[in-house]
Amino acid sequence: MALLENMKTGYCALALFCCVTISFNACKKPYQTNTKEHYTIIKPTHETGRKKAADEKVRSVIATKSEAKKNDCITSIPQRVIDASVLPGAEFKQVDLMGYEKIELPTGDKLLIINWGCTSYNLTFRFETSRFGTDTGKVSQWYSILTQLLYVIEPAINSPVQVQHGINGIHQYLEQDTLPLAYNVPLNLSHDSVYADLVFEQVKILNDTAVCIDATFSVSAM
Repeated sequence: MALLENMKTGYCALALFCCVTISFNACKKPYQTNTKEHYTIIKPTHETGRKKAADEKVRSVIATKSEAKKNDCITSIPQRVIDASVLPGAEFKQVDLMGYEKIELPTGDKLLIINWGCTSYNLTFRFETSRFGTDTGKVSQWYSILTQLLYVIEPAINSPVQVQHGINGIHQYLEQDTLPLAYNVPLNLSHDSVYADLVFEQVKILNDTAVCIDATFSVSAM
């Protein structure tokens, strides 16, 4: 009799355990379904690593280009070189690493100064004038005319370029008699530890009365 009672008790306990397990599983599925939208999705490790590597490569390329640009150009950003208190009215415009400054001179001539260069500092003085004719074959005469134009602007130029050194260099070139005078001849203006030169380009005819005169000063450390 006691054995029968024990068996009944065991069956009841087993039945109760089964009911609890079924109920728990029945409730567990809806709970997971309802809360799934709150889960944080974590990408596989290999995908995260690949994206990180790609981002690092992009950053490396950008850094390399920036460093190259910085190393290629050692001159500063172009600035105005005309002292407005001496020659007022100049217009300045910067485009990338080049500066353009234009002005109409008291003599009636027009001047455009181009400030450019990366490893050296360069100023190109571009004059437009109708006061001297258009016979570009008279080389000596045009060198003399260039000195006249440079004299007008020399007091107003505030830059590493020494315009007076250019004027002196032209006078020395005109006085020498060993070489025939010519355009596009680099005139050495170096002094101390600074390398400098001046190149006077071929005079260009603009119209029946006007010409364009280009002279470029270059300065760099030796």
